[in-house]
This record gives sequence, structure tokens and C-alpha cells, in this order.
Amino acid sequence: MLRRLTLLALLLGPLLCGPDALAATKTITVRPGDTLYGIARRSGVSVAKLKVLNGLKSTTIKPGQKLRLSGNPPVVARATVPKPTPPRPAPARTSLYTVRPGDNLGRIAARAGVSVAALRAANNLGGTLIKPGQRLRVPPRGTVTVTARRPAPARPTTEVRVVYGYVRVGARDTLASLARRYHTTAASLARLNRLNVRARPYVGQRVLVPRRVPVPIPPAPRSRPISVKTLAPLNIPVRVLRVDLRHRDVLVAPVLPRAGLSAGARVGTLARTSGARAVVNGSYFHPRSYVPAGDLVMQGRLLAWGRIPAALAITPDNRATIITSTTPLLGRPLEASWRGMETVIATGPRILRSGRVVTHYANVFRDPALFGRAARSAVGLSGSRDLVFVTTHARLTTTEMGKVMARLGVKDALLLDGGSSAGLAWNGQPMLDSVRKVAYGIGVFTDYTGRRYAR
Repeated sequence: MLRRLTLLALLLGPLLCGPDALAATKTITVRPGDTLYGIARRSGVSVAKLKVLNGLKSTTIKPGQKLRLSGNPPVVARATVPKPTPPRPAPARTSLYTVRPGDNLGRIAARAGVSVAALRAANNLGGTLIKPGQRLRVPPRGTVTVTARRPAPARPTTEVRVVYGYVRVGARDTLASLARRYHTTAASLARLNRLNVRARPYVGQRVLVPRRVPVPIPPAPRSRPISVKTLAPLNIPVRVLRVDLRHRDVLVAPVLPRAGLSAGARVGTLARTSGARAVVNGSYFHPRSYVPAGDLVMQGRLLAWGRIPAALAITPDNRATIITSTTPLLGRPLEASWRGMETVIATGPRILRSGRVVTHYANVFRDPALFGRAARSAVGLSGSRDLVFVTTHARLTTTEMGKVMARLGVKDALLLDGGSSAGLAWNGQPMLDSVRKVAYGIGVFTDYTGRRYAR
């Protein structure tokens, strides 16, 4: 009986011991027939935790093995595997070559199996010139030098143009010395001025010379060189002539009667005889002598001068501006401002400034007839290269004409002569001809390839 109880105790002992009894031991020795799952059931510790506590990678265990039931998992030192060091490339070996007669860089590069650029870079050569006896460093076969792409050069903003102008001969000047100064020849200066190449110009004589002048490069054109439209701003019928001065071959210049400033001609006649694409009447003049009342510059030459303190001025590279002055000097208020200008037409009064209508005018404009209702012509700018001429036979005041110009998008404007002088011609035919003869007209030429002048 005792033996039976002892055997039963041995068989049931592990089952009668609760989980706390096993856990209290903290370790357990694996017996034959044990599995990790069975030990987990007896101990109350999950299989996963047993694996972690004992550093097991699988569920395989063996008799006599001690297993931890609690505590911290063992720290397993990981072996550090050093990264393999890539082998250092062997330094490129260059060889020396002595240039022989008949050699050139292309042949040497082809024989060595390198590019010409690599050969030039290895020897700091700026070009391809070599000479017999010269020693060259030849890089390893297959070497190709890649040249870094250089940034595109900045686009130039100015260009040099040949502009003709007059200079006065000094005491020591000769045609030869003037030619050297202006980079031409004495023969060319003689032909240009219709002089004898062997004659010496006199002191104070005006001689036409070519100058090389840096000027801004004009922007791309925005429209046709010239256009004309019939419009009705503010319900007033007008003819509007627009000129895009961005075109290099556009020229705006005074158009004179064939007999000169003392004769006079109608606008339609000036259009037929000048060949201009369009002609508008000019500024004021004496009714009998036809002498202009203000400064007039044509091809850089001052043809007439007066006391009108405002003018349209255009450079030989087609930049237009309106210049005004309130301080006339010796009857020539603006003549000092014409330096560098090709065309100047003194006129007024100014009826528009920065888009606003002007109602107060310079004291020189005192004629009551100027401010009454009359046919009108005006010139204005909506930009330095956007020129606008407007002509109407509707009877308007100066203020009304200013409002018309503003409605057309003009920023600054001057009156031209009006009344019976107002006229505009297009393609040699009058659209609105002047009733009387005028001293001169303002012509717009396209496809102009002649000389450009500056005062």
C-alpha cells in the first residue's frame, strides 16, 4: 500500500503543485519527455516569454537544460562585422611624349586613345598649337575630359551705332586729324562734306562727322510700324495715327516744301512730294513768311528757333520724349537740350501731363484764337517708343482735345497747329487735308535705311 501511494505521489506531484510553486523557483530543469509547451502549461509562463527569457530561437529543448521562468532576458552580444574597405584605385599614370615633326593634337590623342580635350587639360593648353620637341603629358588611355557647361553670357543691353553729327573745326584741326579722331579717312570726310580733300577747313567751320555711339537695344516691336484708324472717342470723330518706334527702320522727321521753309505747302502736297508714309501738319508759323514759331531740328541741324517752351524730341535710335521749360533764355529756351537729338519740333501748349488734362499754359501762348473752338491736331506719347498723332476737323477747345488724347490712352501730349492748318495724309493721299499752306509737316517714313543724325 505504501509503495502504491509513493508511486502515485511521484506521478501526480507535478500536477498537484500550482503555478506559483514552479514560479517561485525561477528556474526549472528540463526532464526527459518535457516540451516547451508542457513547461509553459505547468509554469503559467507563455511559450513566447519562455523563449525570450532564455534566448531561444526555437521550441527545441533537451533534458538537463535549465530554463528561466522569470527575470530579465539575457543580453546577447552581437558580433560587429566590419564593413569591407573598398580598394583604393591606383593613381592614374601619365606618360610623357615628345612632339615630332608633323604631329598635331588630334593625331597624338588618337594614338594614345584619349580625347583632344583631355590632352589639352593635362598640359594646360589654351589652344591646339604645339611644336616639335615639345614634351606633353599623356593621360591614361580612355581619359575624356568633360568641360563644365558655362552659363550663357548676359544679353547685352546696348549696341554701338554710327550716328552723324556736326562739329566745329578748331585752330589745329585738319581733315586728316578729324578723320583719325572719328575713325574714318580724310577722303571720306571730304566726300561727306563736299570738300576738297587737299584743302584745309577754316576755323569755326561746321563739318559733318561719323560718331560711334552706344545706345539701348530697342525692345521687340509690339505692332506694325505705322497704322491709321478713324475713331470716335467722346463721340468726336478723329483720325488716329500710331507709330511703333521699336522698329529700327522708322524715321519721324520734319517734311519741308520743295522750295524750303519760306514757301509753304498743303499737307496733301507734302505727302506726295516727300514719299513719307504719313504726314501730319506741324507747329505754328508766321502766316506770310512761313517761319516756324518754335525750334525745328531736322537731321540734327537747327533749321529754326523761337520762344515756344515745349517740344517733341526724338533720338536717332527712336526714343521719344516731350521736353518743357519755364525759363526761356535769350529767345532759345530749349536749344541746349537738343544735344543728341535727331528730330525736334517745338509746339504746344502741353495739354496732357502724366495722363491728366492740363488747363494752365505757359505765358508764351497768349493768342485768344488758340483757345477757341477750332479743328485740332496734336502729338502725344503713351510710352517712349509709342508715338500718337491725332487730327480732327471737329471744332474743339484745347481742354476738349486734351480729354480726347487721354481717352485714347495717351500720357503726355502737345497741341500742333490747328484751325485751317490741321491735316493728315496717308500713303500720299490726304485723309483730312489742310485748308491752307503750312510751313512744314511731320513725316513718318518706314523702311528707312539712310544715315541717322544727332545734334
